[in-house]
Amino acid sequence: MFKEITVQRISAGTLFKLAGLGLVLTMLPFALLMGCLALFGASTVSWNQEPLTGISGFVASPIIGLVLAAVFTMLLGTSMALGLWLYSRFRPLTLLVKVAGTEAGA
Repeated sequence: MFKEITVQRISAGTLFKLAGLGLVLTMLPFALLMGCLALFGASTVSWNQEPLTGISGFVASPIIGLVLAAVFTMLLGTSMALGLWLYSRFRPLTLLVKVAGTEAGA
């Protein structure tokens, strides 16, 4: 069951946490997949416009994925915080949240 709540502002820390979790949990598996393909010889991982294959591509891919997720988190989190701060100056934000411990059929 979802409950509607109204908030005046969302903290910047919450926004960075949401953006960071979302990006890490999507970019890291993709980077690992590309690293597995690089392990078997595909040119899916590159550094300084040079393809990394084999063990070096496999090891570099999660590092590159985490760095990209961190950079995008900083950019996305900052722009979301600024945009929602401006929005909160004019009206409150209404969110739908799922209440913990409730089942879909109950």
